[in-house]
Amino acid sequence: MNKKYKAGVYARISISESNIGGDSTSIVNQKSIIEEYCRNKDIEIVDYYIDDGYSGGNFDRPSFNRMLDDLNKKIINLVITKDISRLGRDFIGTGNYIYKYFPEHDIRYIAVLDNYDSLNPSISDDIIPFKAVLNDMYLKDISRKIKSSRHELMRKGYYMGSTVPYGYKRSVTDSRILEIDEYSSFIVKRIFSLKDKGNSSSSIARLLTDEGIEPPSIYNKRNINISKFSDIWKAETIDYILSNEVYIGKMTQRKYDRVSLKSKRKIKLAKESWIMCENTHEPIVEVSLFERVNNIKKRSLIRYKKYNFLLKGLVKCHDCNSIMLVRAIKSGNIYCCKNYAKFGSKVCKMHYFREDVLNTLVINSLTNFCNNLDKVNIMNNILLNSDVFKYFDLNIKKLDLSIKEYSHIIIELYKDKDNGILSEEEFITLKNEINDYLKNECDKKAMLLKRKEEIFDDIKSIVDKALDFNNINIISKIINSVEIDNDKNLYIYYNFKDLK
Repeated sequence: MNKKYKAGVYARISISESNIGGDSTSIVNQKSIIEEYCRNKDIEIVDYYIDDGYSGGNFDRPSFNRMLDDLNKKIINLVITKDISRLGRDFIGTGNYIYKYFPEHDIRYIAVLDNYDSLNPSISDDIIPFKAVLNDMYLKDISRKIKSSRHELMRKGYYMGSTVPYGYKRSVTDSRILEIDEYSSFIVKRIFSLKDKGNSSSSIARLLTDEGIEPPSIYNKRNINISKFSDIWKAETIDYILSNEVYIGKMTQRKYDRVSLKSKRKIKLAKESWIMCENTHEPIVEVSLFERVNNIKKRSLIRYKKYNFLLKGLVKCHDCNSIMLVRAIKSGNIYCCKNYAKFGSKVCKMHYFREDVLNTLVINSLTNFCNNLDKVNIMNNILLNSDVFKYFDLNIKKLDLSIKEYSHIIIELYKDKDNGILSEEEFITLKNEINDYLKNECDKKAMLLKRKEEIFDDIKSIVDKALDFNNINIISKIINSVEIDNDKNLYIYYNFKDLK
């Protein structure tokens, strides 16, 4: 009995491909080709999965994820695309779906124009890995061209950011040109004026909050998670505005860049790599005021000295979960809620507690605890119950499986070369790509093993030292946090599940 196949049609086009123009890669064209193929092959189409405006460089796409969900639910058991590049352009990811995920889940895959059908293998299938590499190279080439074009526009003074700086709006005639926004620019001028008169950033933030003025994230209608802090100005926001040269008509872009095409993580670039242009738009404040205000900030930083206290970073507010700050008063140092100190009683209460009294209570609690456990018991509890070690073991195991899998792929590549399936040039290209990935996985594993060993040695050293409770480094290894509520009740949480 022939198996009944229920097809899911997947179509995708990226923004860059759409901008190139033409109908060859359009969604309509893809659907037309696939529908004609299915009619000729008597294949039932159950649903369409369309990702319009999504790159093939990663697989985090809404319709693609919905298709995977339907595959898991057995709603469809056949995936069909116009060609392999529509499934994805990332070499490793695409290969993983074609040669691993689909076969393991008994899913048939068809790429119409590439003459690929996993149910009916043919000689042309041998060229599929090479096509996947070409698709990957195409993706990198397009990315380089787009990035180069954006950088050139930045050098010409066009604004290429996604969110317009507070105080400005996009020009109606050209969205890449900044124009002054009447309302928010007035607030920016006021912030600079208040700072120039000697007000702190925290006091300016509280004043704007109390007056009900919307902070930049709300005013610019950014896609943020609304919380009780959403409509509150923060001192960090004030500092950012005061130091941003966009308000004197100078535009600085490309401060950050992705670590690679296939990664979302960004790193800050060296200043010489930034793209800076002057007189690109109308300034909101005068240069003399800008420089005067920033000189005030520099002097404040020089005067500020951090206080290293015993329970630094461990004490939290039990009600709002923020860090408790230490404030100096005539009678000594006290802890108070950070949110209260920054935003006032609108967000939380003061929760004050004398620092010397808290230190004594915590040390007495730790001493009593350790008197009831010997060192062997402490070590065993740490090793058995620490989520840190479980995290390391789990991720090292995943890396071992990945290394084993891709090592096997390299062996298969050698076989394909010997059998004449791959040319020498194709073999070298594929081998280098996979070797780079393998090296990255091995480096990750080495780093995890080293870090695990360092943490183990740290914990062993702590136990061997008989626990010096006047050392914050020792205390922080055992205690996760100390919380204080408004009635001055203490809650001590340990790092390990069975240590209470």
